Amino acid sequence: MSTIQPNRILAVEIRAARLGYAVLELTGELRDFGAATFSSGDTARRRIARLLRIYHPSILVLRGAGSRYPRNMKIRRAVARIARDHAKNASVPSACVSERSFKSFFNQYSCHDKYDIAVAISKWYPELAWRVPQALKFYDPEPSQMLYFDSIALASAYLAVSNKIQLGNSENGNPFTGLQVT
Repeated sequence: MSTIQPNRILAVEIRAARLGYAVLELTGELRDFGAATFSSGDTARRRIARLLRIYHPSILVLRGAGSRYPRNMKIRRAVARIARDHAKNASVPSACVSERSFKSFFNQYSCHDKYDIAVAISKWYPELAWRVPQALKFYDPEPSQMLYFDSIALASAYLAVSNKIQLGNSENGNPFTGLQVT
């Protein structure tokens, strides 16, 4: 029997053959983050089951269906369904953060693209500063470490828009400093 950790969020950002994950406590404390690759639905299923087994989250957060990666939408939807099904089997509720909510949260911090978001996250979590990728030209491939920041951003946006917390104010701009759980 697995125990569910109270107030632990597992956010999973899905790409065509990779997924990024971030584990945050309700207080905004970053516990872990990483990425995993998969070549098939079975591999994705094992990766997601392992994440749920290791971290015992109280909720699984996914990105809402949007048009961010239209080429890979079929794969992303299939993996998202696998993730929701595994969470349901483990008695872990799942939630989605809509693209609109995600953007409105980060617009408050003057973040207009994913590189701005990565810089903001590195200010909130200084231990990540060395991982911030340089903004690239439109024709350059996305750096692999961007998936870490995307999954942490997803978890952060969920914390803010779920109305479970009251954001605090701090000198470094971290909205999770001085949180009050409601």
